Amino acid sequence: MRDRALIAVVSALFILVGIGLFYNQILKHGYYFKLSRNNSIRIVPIDGPRGSIFDRTGKALVTNRMSFDVKLVYQEINDRRKLAGILRDILGMPSEKIVESLEKAGARPYAGVTIAEDIPKEKAFVLEEASCEVSGLHIETRSKRDYILGMFGSHLFGYLSAITEEELERLKDEGYRITDLVGRGGLEKYYERELKGVDGGTQIEVDSRGRQTRVLGVKEPEAGKDLQITIDASLQVAADKLLGDRKGAIIAMDPSNGEILAIASHPSFDPNIFVRPGTSRERLQLLNDKKGRPMSNKAISGIYPPGSVFKVVVASAALDTKKIDAHSSFFCSGTYNLGRASFDCWKAEGHGWQDVIRALMNSCNIFFYNTGRIVGPDSIESYAQRFGFGALTGIDLPDEVRGLVPGRAWKRAHRKIPWYEGDTLNYSIGQGYLLVTPIQVLNMIAVVANNGNLVRPHIVRRVGGEEMPLVKSRPVGLDGNVIKIVREGLFEVVNNDAGTGKRAKVKGVAVAGKTGTAQNPQGRTHAWFCGFAPFERAKICLVVLLEHGGKGGVEPAQIGQGFFEEAKRLGYL
Repeated sequence: MRDRALIAVVSALFILVGIGLFYNQILKHGYYFKLSRNNSIRIVPIDGPRGSIFDRTGKALVTNRMSFDVKLVYQEINDRRKLAGILRDILGMPSEKIVESLEKAGARPYAGVTIAEDIPKEKAFVLEEASCEVSGLHIETRSKRDYILGMFGSHLFGYLSAITEEELERLKDEGYRITDLVGRGGLEKYYERELKGVDGGTQIEVDSRGRQTRVLGVKEPEAGKDLQITIDASLQVAADKLLGDRKGAIIAMDPSNGEILAIASHPSFDPNIFVRPGTSRERLQLLNDKKGRPMSNKAISGIYPPGSVFKVVVASAALDTKKIDAHSSFFCSGTYNLGRASFDCWKAEGHGWQDVIRALMNSCNIFFYNTGRIVGPDSIESYAQRFGFGALTGIDLPDEVRGLVPGRAWKRAHRKIPWYEGDTLNYSIGQGYLLVTPIQVLNMIAVVANNGNLVRPHIVRRVGGEEMPLVKSRPVGLDGNVIKIVREGLFEVVNNDAGTGKRAKVKGVAVAGKTGTAQNPQGRTHAWFCGFAPFERAKICLVVLLEHGGKGGVEPAQIGQGFFEEAKRLGYL
């Protein structure tokens, strides 16, 4: 009895469902077909704009501008001939491009497919009016990145490009879409998550002509966080202009706290070319140029032998270990003999008797050959590491490299041969296996400038108005008198008429520094200048590297002078 009742109830329910389906699908078919034909729901995405980037004074360096894109919704198109005429007359789109665009839209008939990006505002307004006459044509606005300084500071900021499928798979849970752009290089990459906005959208109902009938819902977008950085825009422009067409890098920093004031790497590029739609020959040339490496930030990713700027480390090691003192002298005849091999000084006739201060001033190789052998490779390696060589500085930019601080164990492990005395001589003047980055040389000169502390270079001060925590500097453990003697030698480099860095002298400002000319197996020597000013209480330390630049005391020192003069004009010195 109970089973019969249950069967009757279930049967009745099936009959009711059948009646409902018959009524809706047969009797009311025309009504619902008309609704589906004349009305549809569309999601109009609203970009969450990326955060902007401002310099230390609040000047905008990277912002967003309004962009207008043309989209087609294929299933809404009711007059292909009229649509083609509009695209041809207003956008100047050729017939083959129109056919290609329609095929592209037809592959995804229910979605808005972009057929033209970043069109002029005037044409966007005309198309918006024309869209009332033909269905399926839509103008969508979104923000586009605007790099205000153009080619200046390109490696500092980086650029944006389309997300890859692999990246999308990894980041889709964080709200990324296939149409998103992500940071490549520079601050855009390092602070991608902070800069990225959160997209919103409007859900609307449209009629058969694509006209909005009502708004069903809105999700407001969220802008990414703004960055305020330590860079001074005027100093950044000065650094890029001073480099000009030369290959190399310039970095300036406040040695008291590690704030980077300017960082330039050449060859450079205009990040705005990556914002423009489509592909371009210029973009492909940049990405495929393996010789000039315009996409590589030489300031933090380029590795070079330091040459004579490394004598700062060797002098410090020798004085600190008491292998020499301020009065220890060696005679320079222009040549140093080791067994049957001879090692030259850059000055063929020699410098005569040299103490450590004069040896730094003259960059005398013979003095440092003698000193390096007394100190030994183990101590040189140890003190190089104290100054930060062979390690990441921790600067908040991507793709920094460590360089190489060699030693006996390293050579046995990697070259399978023992360390020789000749290796020590080369080590003593910054040659041989030693490889460093410009940012590491900057850190080295900052230790001398701030009387013995290793700072962490950094670029971002605030993220979204919130102060970034500062990493405290740490003492490298040098005796105060050691730093005093080395500082005196670096003062003479620039201010003595015989000093190798005299071209860096600035009227009214006491500049100290060190030049370097590094042998290069690939051709002409690399050229270095590093220095700081004012001498008594340094506010800026600087490094200049020119690839294949000749002698460090010529162009790099002159560039150093130009930069310090600009810093003086701006009130930093």
